[in-house]
Amino acid sequence: MLRFSALLKIFLALIFFALSLPTAHAQNSAPIAFTLLGPNGVLARVITSDANCPEISIDGSTHAMQVRAAPDENFPVTVCDAALPQGTREARVLDQQLKLPQAQLERVVVIGDTGCRLKGEHVQSCNNPAQWPLAQIAENAAKTNPQLVIHVGDYHYRESPCIVDKADCAGSPYGDNWAAWNADLFTPARSLLQAAPWAIVRGNHEDCARAGNGYFRLLDPRPLPASCPTYSDPYAIEYVEPRLLILDNSAVNDYEIQQDQLAAYKPQLEWMNANAGNNAWWLQHDPMYVFGHAGEKDGKEQLFQDQPTLQQAGNNAYASGVQAFISGHIHLFEVLSFGQGRPPQLVVGNGSTMLDTAVSTPLTGMEIAGMKVGYGVNYAQFGFVTMERASPSTSAGQAQWALGVKNVNGGDLDKCVLGGGVLLCGQAAVPQVGADFAAPTNWWLVLALIGGAILFIGLAFGVRGIWQSH
Repeated sequence: MLRFSALLKIFLALIFFALSLPTAHAQNSAPIAFTLLGPNGVLARVITSDANCPEISIDGSTHAMQVRAAPDENFPVTVCDAALPQGTREARVLDQQLKLPQAQLERVVVIGDTGCRLKGEHVQSCNNPAQWPLAQIAENAAKTNPQLVIHVGDYHYRESPCIVDKADCAGSPYGDNWAAWNADLFTPARSLLQAAPWAIVRGNHEDCARAGNGYFRLLDPRPLPASCPTYSDPYAIEYVEPRLLILDNSAVNDYEIQQDQLAAYKPQLEWMNANAGNNAWWLQHDPMYVFGHAGEKDGKEQLFQDQPTLQQAGNNAYASGVQAFISGHIHLFEVLSFGQGRPPQLVVGNGSTMLDTAVSTPLTGMEIAGMKVGYGVNYAQFGFVTMERASPSTSAGQAQWALGVKNVNGGDLDKCVLGGGVLLCGQAAVPQVGADFAAPTNWWLVLALIGGAILFIGLAFGVRGIWQSH
C-alpha cells in the first residue's frame, strides 16, 4: 500500500516538473554556444543577441570569433564562428566549456525530424509536451553522455500560423526567422546541443523555398553562401572513426525521376563512394531505401517506396566501406537490412514531428530497387536512437555497434546490432508507465493528487506565460 508521504512526494515532483518544463516559444535561447563537425575540422558556433561576437579561449589562448551573419530583420541575432585547430584540448566561450570530438567514437545519438508541424491544416500541438516532446527527448538523449549527436535533418516545421481551434499551438511563431528556429530547435534542444558536437544533415524542410536561409545562417558548418543554394556539395568528416559522409539531398523528388536532378546527384554519389574509405556511415536526410504507409485500398495496405532518383544516380552500387545509410524524412523508426551487396538503411525520423502511420505489412521479404529485404521493422513512436561501439574495429576497419531504440523517456523500444553489412533488431520490453501504482485502496487519493497537480500545472504555466510576456 502506498503511504501518504510517498504520494505527497509524487505530487511535489509533478509541480517541480511543471515549473521546470521549457515552454514551446516563450524563451530566447541566445546566447547559445555549441560545436559542429565540418569538412575542415571542428567549428565553435555562438548565436548571441549582442552585436559583437564574444572572445573564445582555445587551450588557454584568447581569440576573436568571426561574424558569420550580422543581425537583420528576420534574424535579430549575431552568428559567430571560430575554427578549432586540430589537436585542441579545451575550448571555452561564454563561461561554457565546449564539447570536442573523440577520434574513435564510442557513443552516438541519432535524432531527426524534430520541429513542430504547422502547415495549413496540418497542425501539431506545439505547446503540449506530450504531443511535441522534443525538450524531453533532448534531455534524455543528453543523459546518455554521447560523444556525437547526428541530426538527420528537418529542424524547422513552423511554416504557417497556428489554427487556434485545431491544436494547442496558440502564439507560435512561424516562417524562416529566428523566432521560429528558436522555438523549433534552440530552446527545446539546448541541452543536447551542448552535450556533444553535432554532425548535421540538411533536410527538405531546409530547402530554399522553406527554411534554407535559416539553415545556412544558423547550422551549416561551411562558409555562409551568398544566397541559398539548391544543391550543396557532399563532404566527409574524416577526423572521427567511423568516417561520416554527408549528402545534401534536400532538393530531390521523392517519387519521380527528374533528369536535372539525376544529372546533379550522379557525380555526388560517385564522390561519396570514392571517399568512403574502409569504414563510413552515409548520412542523408531522404532515405536511400524506405517503405511508407500510403493508405488502404479494398482492405489492403498501400505502400510507397523511396528514393528512385538517388537509386538510379548511384546504380544501387556502394563502396564496401559503407556500413549503413542513416536518414530521416519518414516520421517513424525503420530498419531495412539486405545482407551482402547493399548497406542496411536506418531511418530515425521520429524525433518529435507529427508521426506518420506505421507500416503494418511485414517488411521482411519485400522487394525494393531489385533486392529483397532480409530483415525489416518499423515503429511509429516518438524517440531517438543510441549507438554504442560493441566490439573493436576489425582488420577491415569496421566495428559492431549496439543500437538502443529509445522512447521519449529514454526507455527501450527495441535493441539492434549493426555490423558485417547487416542491421538486425530484437524486440525489448517497453517500460510500463505507472507500474508502481499497485495499491487499489489508494486510487482515490492518487486521482485526487493527480487532479490537483494538473490544476496547479495549469496555473503554473499561466504564471510563467505572464512572466515571460514582459
